[in-house]
Amino acid sequence: MRINLFKTLILATTKFLKSMNDISYSLRQVADWADDKVDDKKVTLPALQRGLVWKPDQVELLWDSILRGFPIGSFLLADVSDKKDNYYLMDGQQRYNAISIGYNTVPDARAVLWIDIDPPVIKNSTRHFWIKATTVPHPWGFHNDDESSILNTNERREALDKFDLCGKSIYNDVFSLTETWPVKAGCPIPLYCFIKAAEESDNADCFYKNAMSHFHSSPFKYKEKVKITAEAEKYVKKTLFPAFAALKGYRISCNYLPKELIDSETEKGTTEQTTLEVLFTRLNTGGTRISKDDLNYSAIKAYWPKIKAANDELAEKYMAPAKLVMLAFRLAFTEDNLQNELSIKQIRDYANDNKKRVKIESLYNNQGSLLRGILSKIDSWLGVSDIGDFRTPGILRTLIATNSPEIYLLLMYLAYKDLQSPIDLSPDDIKSLAFGLHWLSHDQLKCARKIFLYCKEDINRENIQRGISELMHEECLLPVYSPEEVECFVDINDECRWKDVPAYAQGFFYYVFWGNVKQAREMLLYAEREYLNTHFKNYDPARQDLWADYNRPWDFDHIIPRNSIVGMRGDFLEFDKNWLESIGNIAAISYEANRSKSDGKDYGEYEGCSDALLYDKSVEQLYDITYNKQASLSFAKITYNRFCKIYSSAYSMFKSLFEETLFSGSLQRRRDCITELLKHYPEGIVHFVAGDTDYKLVREQDWSRSWLGFGIVRNDYMVCFEWLGKTREDGSPQDAEIGIRKAPGTSVLRNNMDKLSPGKELNDWWYEMESCDKIDVDFIRERIDHYLSKVESIF
Repeated sequence: MRINLFKTLILATTKFLKSMNDISYSLRQVADWADDKVDDKKVTLPALQRGLVWKPDQVELLWDSILRGFPIGSFLLADVSDKKDNYYLMDGQQRYNAISIGYNTVPDARAVLWIDIDPPVIKNSTRHFWIKATTVPHPWGFHNDDESSILNTNERREALDKFDLCGKSIYNDVFSLTETWPVKAGCPIPLYCFIKAAEESDNADCFYKNAMSHFHSSPFKYKEKVKITAEAEKYVKKTLFPAFAALKGYRISCNYLPKELIDSETEKGTTEQTTLEVLFTRLNTGGTRISKDDLNYSAIKAYWPKIKAANDELAEKYMAPAKLVMLAFRLAFTEDNLQNELSIKQIRDYANDNKKRVKIESLYNNQGSLLRGILSKIDSWLGVSDIGDFRTPGILRTLIATNSPEIYLLLMYLAYKDLQSPIDLSPDDIKSLAFGLHWLSHDQLKCARKIFLYCKEDINRENIQRGISELMHEECLLPVYSPEEVECFVDINDECRWKDVPAYAQGFFYYVFWGNVKQAREMLLYAEREYLNTHFKNYDPARQDLWADYNRPWDFDHIIPRNSIVGMRGDFLEFDKNWLESIGNIAAISYEANRSKSDGKDYGEYEGCSDALLYDKSVEQLYDITYNKQASLSFAKITYNRFCKIYSSAYSMFKSLFEETLFSGSLQRRRDCITELLKHYPEGIVHFVAGDTDYKLVREQDWSRSWLGFGIVRNDYMVCFEWLGKTREDGSPQDAEIGIRKAPGTSVLRNNMDKLSPGKELNDWWYEMESCDKIDVDFIRERIDHYLSKVESIF
């Protein structure tokens, strides 16, 4: 068997090597791959991307290389069927996309490529031809440099004025790229006009005439403004004609992955690391390294070619295609627990397993109708598809999918179950689960799996709440506090001193208070959802072909500017620094408004949107803060009050499952035991430990704390029963202790130790302690009475 497989691999690899230079295409043939009207099309593409997935400088420089006759690398093609000479594009889609947009063969493209026929003279540039891109996020184009740097705020405003679109915004309005042009170009003409002209012309004069004819019959508004100088006409005829004429003979070679090699890869157990994995890793060592998701998706497109079109079309609205397909695979193979991330070897093996193939393909059948329903259900649950300015901004769903894939996978599982038979959870419950875990978990995988296990028998809020209490107990999930409790965390007193938050709440407070923490910033975005939805309704980073990271339309602005405090002196500087970096002093405001504000005190944007930005106008009256006690106190109170409003808004998203606490089996058993002890010892206290301090249990949710104890204080001693709350397989308690320990607020002292056990080594907590091997109230009472009598004999 292995010998036959080895021979197959040798033959396939030989065919692969022999065929590497046998397949090549002209640029026109490449551009026509997506055109269904072209009869001899032989390459099948992933779902068409209509925008520039590559950065603009990569696309512009690619076309500069093409026009200069430089090689631009090869495509990787694979057999998709037994039909001869019919291939699937495995690698090179971004290169293809850039070529096809240049040829104008992409219907409804969200990018246009131009060429400047009155190009700038820039000494430090490597460009010879000035190809200029305009895109939906950047309809005005980019600067004339090799980095294609973005235009600044004033340049954008000037561009919109030139377009007669003054007052419009790319984030709120939709307008055609035929209305715009690259404003930094001297005389831009759409690139395809010259490409078509070169195909029709055999001399420079005819080339120029045909190019202008195509331009003037085009829909581009710029044709009404263009003024072509004699120098520009000369440049077209002398420089551009030979470059474009040469495109007819420009060919791109293709590497070829034969069907035999792919088929041999689907044999179970042939290798731990597949040939595809090795191939794609090596293909990407020279440039941008391929991500793990992209590498896996490349294998999926080879082994599961039927799903690619539906997956890419669906992904456009939600997340990167590679991320979506991996979540879909994990969902399909989730049974006893949430499926782990898949390796290429697993993908290869599953492709040869008919039962597993049916599971994944069922999600994508009928243009992905089932998967589409799952994703749409999640958007509905989270409020993304709601109507109105207070809907959940799409970016928050995208951030869960991108940064918390385990949690999004859990949502996909719940949506899948709901589509089969409605589950007993409300949209508020789902929001609570999604954002509670996304914002407050330390270990997202463990949290998602715990909730999954609690939902296996029955999906309902009570089971989820039991899972939540256990996750808090295991310290995978932060305890949650109500807005009323949060308001009491910090005491802003006349001494202008920062009061430390109690140790038991510090982890929670760090996540929700500080402006440099991503969870707090996301809570801020939700609190400002009206502002985001009215100012940036088109923006969602899920659309990778539209919005890159640098296209985020808002800045996180310090309401009281940093330069009002940092670098200053004064008696209250250290106190003020705490409030400066609070989320209460930060707002997500329009990029343009923030650049206009700079580090000054122009609060026009805040005043115009005061409710949506939770703005308190009284900050405008604060001056010389670090030198002025009253100004510092006012700054602190205003900032904390705004923080509390932000948190209260975010809390409304996850309070549904967290306002009431239900306990899992062992935690309920611990509570019942301690409650029974309280009946016998009314003077006893229930406490939990956080940091190095004991805290009295006063909140229902605190019964979920890790170490919980019941104790009776006698002077500096406490007779105590403590239990971690876990049980062994035989039902006996794990980590349960009874003995005499230090009283809350005291330390273990040698003098006290000697009164009980002279010469015994000191322990940080206990004077005497024994393990408790059974949870029986009568037994525990007997041991407590024993230790009480021992302590009382000292006095």
